[in-house]
Amino acid sequence: MRLREKGKEGVVHYGWDEAQAALQAGTHVVADDDGQGSETEHLEPVEEADGLDGKTRAELDALAAERGVDVSKAKTKDDVIAALRAA
Repeated sequence: MRLREKGKEGVVHYGWDEAQAALQAGTHVVADDDGQGSETEHLEPVEEADGLDGKTRAELDALAAERGVDVSKAKTKDDVIAALRAA
C-alpha cells in the first residue's frame, strides 16, 4: 500500500497490516496517484459486534449449517459472513 508520512514528501510502500497500523496511528496518509497524500482519514473497517470476522471459514460454515443458511455458493469467507449477516 502506498503511503506518505505526514509532513514529508516521499512515498513509502507498506504491507496491508503495517499500512493500517500507520493510518490508525495518524502518522501516514494514503498516497494519491500523483504521489501526494490524501488527508482524508482512512481507517481499517470496524468489525461487527457479532464476532463473525474472527471466526475461521470452517467455523462460519458450521454456524451457517446450524442456522440453516445456504452458503453453498459462497466462494470466500466474506461471502459466508455476508450471508450470515443477511439471514
